[in-house]
Amino acid sequence: MTDDAPDRLPEPAFPTAGFGREGYLASEVDEYVGQLRAALDSDPPAMAPYEVADQQFAVSRWRKGYALRPVDGYLSRAQELLRARHGDDPVATLEGQREDHRHFPTGWIYLVALVLVVVIVGVALTQL
Repeated sequence: MTDDAPDRLPEPAFPTAGFGREGYLASEVDEYVGQLRAALDSDPPAMAPYEVADQQFAVSRWRKGYALRPVDGYLSRAQELLRARHGDDPVATLEGQREDHRHFPTGWIYLVALVLVVVIVGVALTQL
């Protein structure tokens, strides 16, 4: 992402999630970012910061998706801009329902599953 101006949302350039890694569905993100950028172009903005905080995208591991953290960072920047643009308007201080955008790697789950399958197959073969 390049920062066009401090008071504008930059043009998005999200990296794709690697093979087998969780990512937000690109089509949903692209559509929402278009709506968000259009909302920021109006005065006052047609979207509130809490609406961005509450936005959720489908997460996929096998279809084209964007890496989670860059998208979340972009949305956080959008919230900051919306708060600044709304100024003293009470909507600027409303908080969204979604509390945290932290993402945890889940690759270890597949490793544990693989080890369990190997152990089960090994035990089954020794019982024959």
